[in-house]
Amino acid sequence: MSCVGELADCCARLRTLRKWWRPEEVDVIAACIEEAEQLPEREATEREALRVAEDELRELVPNGTDATQSRWRELQRRVTAARKSLNDLAVASSALYAALGVELWWARTNHWREGVENANAHGR
Repeated sequence: MSCVGELADCCARLRTLRKWWRPEEVDVIAACIEEAEQLPEREATEREALRVAEDELRELVPNGTDATQSRWRELQRRVTAARKSLNDLAVASSALYAALGVELWWARTNHWREGVENANAHGR
């Protein structure tokens, strides 16, 4: 899968400017892009887990038994865990967008600088 939205746009722009990535950050940038590309699949998995748990919880009929109470607690844990995971993924997406945005700026700056240097070298 690939990233979506603004993060996807940032990743795509960075890929086109790979030649101008800061050499000391190449591995970090590549790892961040890879992580960003995995986010949609991970999010879809968590959304499905949340949907399933919420559906099961909605169908659970309170009957006062320990088994039902136990099942309710289990489903509540699953719902809470899925929501927390979705929140964590949203935070990760924001962090990646911020980090990759900085690297995009550096790549664009390096690309611009190279263009200026070439123009100056050729007397344009």
